[in-house]
Amino acid sequence: MIEQQIKLEKGIFILSLDMELAWGTRGEKKLMPYHAKERQIVDELLALFEKYKIKATWAMVGHLFLDSCRPINGVKHPEIVRPNYSWLKGDWFSIDPASNIQKAGEWYGKDIVYKILNCKIPQEIGCHTFSHLIVGDKGCQPECFDSELKVCQNLAWQQGVGLKSFVFPKNMVGHLDVLKENKFLCFRGQNDAWYKNFPAKLRKAAHIFDNYLMLPTRATVPEKQEGIWNIAGSYFYVHKDGWAKFLPVSFRVAKSKAGIKKAVQQEKIFHLWFHPFNIASSPKELLAGLEKIFSYVNFWREKGSLENLTMGETSEYLNSLL
Repeated sequence: MIEQQIKLEKGIFILSLDMELAWGTRGEKKLMPYHAKERQIVDELLALFEKYKIKATWAMVGHLFLDSCRPINGVKHPEIVRPNYSWLKGDWFSIDPASNIQKAGEWYGKDIVYKILNCKIPQEIGCHTFSHLIVGDKGCQPECFDSELKVCQNLAWQQGVGLKSFVFPKNMVGHLDVLKENKFLCFRGQNDAWYKNFPAKLRKAAHIFDNYLMLPTRATVPEKQEGIWNIAGSYFYVHKDGWAKFLPVSFRVAKSKAGIKKAVQQEKIFHLWFHPFNIASSPKELLAGLEKIFSYVNFWREKGSLENLTMGETSEYLNSLL
């Protein structure tokens, strides 16, 4: 339920990245080559952020704060309450190699955390659950979600990071009360697209249709739900795989620029997001497209009409307006 909406003083550009490595695809074989390239992609993204002074929210799977792990009394991560998904065969952590970053680098990311924290342009590290838990699935109980959040907060605290922002895996929202109890300020809600309330299969077809016809992208208004800010997504910067292989990068750039311009004109938010492994599908082209988008952000920022904030900064700013 929407409790509150706020009018902004100027447009805001937000960039959020779902940093998962292999956890997001549960080690799907055909995507492992992309995950193997992610560290290089992260380096190139951080270089672009420094060049264009872009702040982003990196929604990290908590397991990536580790550089190794091993079973305790034969159980992998016994501190986590297991979900009870109807579609899951075996233990949720069966995919965990229980190894280390040298032997299984696609499952550990402590070095990536360091890179993000050492960026010359301050970045935000947010939360994406500990193991890419599908929170919105009915098989995820509140105590399961709570156990993952507490482990993430502890691991982040050890790196001097306080977690404020949350991104739900697969954008399936659930248990906002648990999120609020764990002191999170905001989450990224489902893209505010014209087809967002369509059934799942029809929504995917509409998503493809929307991208190929370059239909208008919306700027969004933040909404408070159950005491926490929903900073909805505006546009997913699409990979170049499958159906999107033949979608020109210029289409992605044009949709993003249109959304940014709306955010400026309407004093709203344009919230761009993607997974770093998406960029690995065509690094040169997709990074060049992002560079054009960041240059456009700077164009409006220099005019004083647009601000680039992280999700956490945005939620703190919104709270200051109450």
